[in-house]
Amino acid sequence: MNPITAPAPTPAAAPSRVHPPAPAHPTGLTLEENTLALLDRAAAQVADGQAVAAFRLLTPPLSALWSEARATGQAEAMRQWCQAHPLHGLLMQDPFTHRAVTKPRGYAGDAVMMDFIYDGAPPSGTTEIGAGVFAATTRAGMGLSVRYRRQLLQSLIDDTVVRHEQARVLSVAAGHCRELQGSLVESAGFGGEFVALDQDPLSCQEIARAHAGHAVRVVNQGVRELAGSAQGSVLADALGSFDLIYSAGLYDYLPDALAKRLTRRLLAMLRPGGRVLIANFVPGGSGRGYMELFMDWTLVLRTEAQMRELADAAGAAHVSTFADPQRNVVYAELWREVPEPI
Repeated sequence: MNPITAPAPTPAAAPSRVHPPAPAHPTGLTLEENTLALLDRAAAQVADGQAVAAFRLLTPPLSALWSEARATGQAEAMRQWCQAHPLHGLLMQDPFTHRAVTKPRGYAGDAVMMDFIYDGAPPSGTTEIGAGVFAATTRAGMGLSVRYRRQLLQSLIDDTVVRHEQARVLSVAAGHCRELQGSLVESAGFGGEFVALDQDPLSCQEIARAHAGHAVRVVNQGVRELAGSAQGSVLADALGSFDLIYSAGLYDYLPDALAKRLTRRLLAMLRPGGRVLIANFVPGGSGRGYMELFMDWTLVLRTEAQMRELADAAGAAHVSTFADPQRNVVYAELWREVPEPI
């Protein structure tokens, strides 16, 4: 379900441009020449209804050029090349890309965008070109990682409910909590409590609507209130302790200082034997170039080693890390004490 849909932007004409001859370069083509050549090829494919083929160029190849631009001080120039290119207008017909750029809730990556990925169907009124791009953006590496994340979270929730008679689960920055659909939290035999915390009132309203009648409590608060200070957290004390705490889409936006403080707080909120799961997109993700150059969507990226450092700084007694199948996201499971063998 897509509770909010973005209006389809005015279709752009198929690109037609000729670049002036570039000055000779001793090592071959310049970064600008390489970038514009890639954008030209991708634009022609999008306009011809071959968006999936275009995204073979707009994922790893574009990200590689973007890495070169950042390393050589040409990042701002590359942004301008991309924004001025006819491809940009074609891509903005995609509701997913359009919503990231326009940020109707004040930030990219909101819960409605996640619903776009889960549902896989563009909203009514999307142009033919936009629908083709939508199919590619929501099924490219990043989209697949988001879909994997939902399944992973549901499996952890179900495992926790099975293991604990009155399980308590906390989702931090819950979004629309679509991982609850079909989970044991919705079953009649669930005797615990699921707490969904999010700062977005619209997301909180959607969770309450979707799970009316279930043991789901919605808390409209932000992570800074939850993290508290060195003196403690009134919100954390009020929420109590949990068997499972997870935050799978938040740490991509947290600076290190807040991430460490929040992680320490989450560990302190665990029941004996409980665990925390946190996730982060990695620097080498295949879609970074497209996200930053065309979606205006910049994340705080962390390596697996940095996630372990974060967990160690928070005082975790045991940490387990792993990457998703697309190797775009790294997950860290944290325990206050060394877990018993299964």
